Amino acid sequence: MKENIKKITAVAVSAAFVFAALTGCGGKKADIAVKEEKDAKTEESDVDKAEEMAAPEHSSTSGKNETVYIIKNGDGTKKTIVSEWLKNPSGSSVMNDVAKLEDIEVVKGDAKLEKNENGNITWNASGADIYYKGTTLKESPIDVDITYTLDGSKITSSELKGKSGHLVIEINYRNTMSKTLTDKEGKEYKIYMPFIMSTGMILDNSKFINVTAKNGEVVNDGERTMVMGVGFPGLYDSLGLDTIDLSGSKDDEEETEKIDKSDIPESVTVECDVRDCDVITALTVGKVFDLDNLSKEFNMENLNADVDDMTDGMKKLIDGSEDLHSGIGKVNKGVKTLQKGSKTLSSGANTLAKGAKKLSSGTATLASGAKELSDGMAKLSGAMPSAADAKKLAAGSTQIKNAIDSMYSASKNAPVTDKETDAVSAKLYKLVQAGELDADTMKQIVTVYKTCQGLEKGVNSIHGGYGSINKAVQAYPQLAAGIGNAAKGAKQVASGAQTVSKGAKDLSTGASKLAKGAKNLSNGTGTLADGTEKLLKGSKDLKDGLKKFDDKAVDKVASLIRDNLSPLSDRFEALKAYSKTYESFAGNDKAVECSTVFVFKNA
Repeated sequence: MKENIKKITAVAVSAAFVFAALTGCGGKKADIAVKEEKDAKTEESDVDKAEEMAAPEHSSTSGKNETVYIIKNGDGTKKTIVSEWLKNPSGSSVMNDVAKLEDIEVVKGDAKLEKNENGNITWNASGADIYYKGTTLKESPIDVDITYTLDGSKITSSELKGKSGHLVIEINYRNTMSKTLTDKEGKEYKIYMPFIMSTGMILDNSKFINVTAKNGEVVNDGERTMVMGVGFPGLYDSLGLDTIDLSGSKDDEEETEKIDKSDIPESVTVECDVRDCDVITALTVGKVFDLDNLSKEFNMENLNADVDDMTDGMKKLIDGSEDLHSGIGKVNKGVKTLQKGSKTLSSGANTLAKGAKKLSSGTATLASGAKELSDGMAKLSGAMPSAADAKKLAAGSTQIKNAIDSMYSASKNAPVTDKETDAVSAKLYKLVQAGELDADTMKQIVTVYKTCQGLEKGVNSIHGGYGSINKAVQAYPQLAAGIGNAAKGAKQVASGAQTVSKGAKDLSTGASKLAKGAKNLSNGTGTLADGTEKLLKGSKDLKDGLKKFDDKAVDKVASLIRDNLSPLSDRFEALKAYSKTYESFAGNDKAVECSTVFVFKNA
């Protein structure tokens, strides 16, 4: 609501600037006019000059332009001069008009007043537009009062000349044209004709400094300062803005928020510091405010549809925030599971990396040992006889065994024992004693016996030992073939061990990278878990915040619009209709459309 009011104000300020510029409130011409104002005799001639400067010889459109000049002097006296421009697009020779004025005279052209009966006028137009003026004692429906305060004391404009100090200028607008209506609930209210009023003044920078304006604008071109103020007398009361509660609350205990009356200004305050003050001339322009351009701002049908869209959109937004919170909750749960799994993965990958490192070290040793075994087996295999030689060796060993077996059998059949040797020795000794045997011969015979006895023992020993040798020699052909196969196998083992060692080394490297990656993943999922936890909290805050915003703001705004703007719209439409009833100040033929502008000159 405040934004609409501010828009109205902005439009009005813009209109005031344009209008003031068109009525000569700026530039060097305005300075000349200010100087001429000092001579009271030039007041009416200034009006004439302004009309002549703006008046074409012949209009292309019909209608009537009325300018009401109200000249207010510093002593409290005033004079009202009404300037009329009756347009004659068809070039009629005779025109009828209505204007309750005294001292009517033509200010431009050759038109002649043929008849004036109680304000009903007949003009001899000679085919041209008619420009005339007159005076009246009639009070205008709007007025402007300007008061001056110098250093805290009231002072008149005429007393200001030559004074210095801090000056406060109060410009107050009044609207006396009103109408009483009844609303839908049967309550009476008053609306005022919607006039917009703007005041302009030009101040010499050599005498006026530090110029500020409340409800107005200040423009400084380096030499002069132009002050423009604007007001809407009666508009605040017409719209019933004092009844609007901007808080949108229906709770009696909650503090209400009202539109301040100063937001729809009815006065302008100018402050400045003056040195050797000149007479200050203020020019105020007032006219009925055209409300048609603002009608769309108060289209309740469209506005209610917009409110419905807003509340529906808010409902969808809240539903969406709930879905978002639910979805983030699921994501957060999944991230926590992922975080737990990544920790387990990181731990397992670390264990794998350590094991792979040990495996790599072990397989390196295995590969080295396997190579040495392969080399040794290759040498051993190279030293072994061929299969044919091994067979010959086995056959020879068999022959030797057979011979030894025969010797063994023979020795078994004729054993020479110690007893037999002792008996032979005794018999031989008797022969030696009998002189039948030489003692040396006896010794040789005993030695032979003993040798035979030792030979028998040796044969027994050879027979027992060679059996084992023969078994080994008989297995030699298979052993030779086995050692060859073992050498080939050892070579394959060595090659395989080398491949295993390389694979274990690659596994160790990969496991280390996996462990590092798993650790980063674990750390990352921890950060992700923290983030999703915060996101979950944030989505909850968003959901709760939207719900609260819906309860506290959207619903209130909707209530504000439906409860307050609907009656405001009714008043606005009534005010717009009332504004169309204004015809003119001095009078007007109902068949002719008239535009009236009030110009107040305060000196």
